[in-house]
Amino acid sequence: MTKKSQVKNIIEVKSALAAKYERLSRTRMSKPAKARLLRHAERFRSQAANAAKSAPQ
Repeated sequence: MTKKSQVKNIIEVKSALAAKYERLSRTRMSKPAKARLLRHAERFRSQAANAAKSAPQ
């Protein structure tokens, strides 16, 4: 696996995880559970953006 395809895969996986946690947060009724899941989603979005920024051109 090339470095470029590896970074692309990481970006796709992290974005998918962020979408998953956002979707899960919409089904929760308690505010703490929603906040926890949204924090997870934000962390994965940040990791995907960081990987995209450091990706080889």
